[in-house]
Amino acid sequence: MEKVPEPHWDWVRHYLKEFYDFQPCSLAAYYSNNQLALWQGAASWVMEESPGPLCAVQLRKGFSKGRYLKIYSRDEMLAHEAVHAARCAFQEPAYEEFFAYSTSEVGWRRKLGPIVKSPREVFFLLIALGLGAFWGNFLPAAFLLAYGFVRLGRRHHRLKKAAQNLYGKVRDQKAARALLFRLTDREIDQLASNQTLQDDGSPRFRVIRQYMKNSFNPSGI
Repeated sequence: MEKVPEPHWDWVRHYLKEFYDFQPCSLAAYYSNNQLALWQGAASWVMEESPGPLCAVQLRKGFSKGRYLKIYSRDEMLAHEAVHAARCAFQEPAYEEFFAYSTSEVGWRRKLGPIVKSPREVFFLLIALGLGAFWGNFLPAAFLLAYGFVRLGRRHHRLKKAAQNLYGKVRDQKAARALLFRLTDREIDQLASNQTLQDDGSPRFRVIRQYMKNSFNPSGI
């Protein structure tokens, strides 16, 4: 197990500060292939601790050289997993991958990447494809893919609607994106439906109020 060196974070911290207004300054990250599925290039591990959850990021050893399989860059993968780490206390499955893939440098990954909500869905699809090849019936696999694409389109639409409604309030694209990043799935759906968010008086909402006033309040992990 090799710790990700500090210089490997330089571009990622700058990029995420500009994109979501946070910097992963104290996030544990290491290179290791242990416990990663064949299709996984990285993973975020959440440990329940008091007073809140802790998160660590794991990247395949191949990323230590900059790129893995000539497909993903280390910067993109670190940014992706840092987004998961920043939102780990939420445990919100609906839009999590949308936020993570939005940091991708490749357009089609930004659009199609969130079609998979969890590694379990990949496992089920592989089983359906394997059974289809054996029995000569790919209908279950086709159903899973169709369901994934329909869900993907609906959630892209709702996120876009929520972002538009936020922009109408703060009149700043960067502030709207940073604010949206700090909301729960339920709050995103409420915004998409033009509902008013309920201020619960928490520290998170104090940050949200600052964004609504168009005043940036940087945070870190």
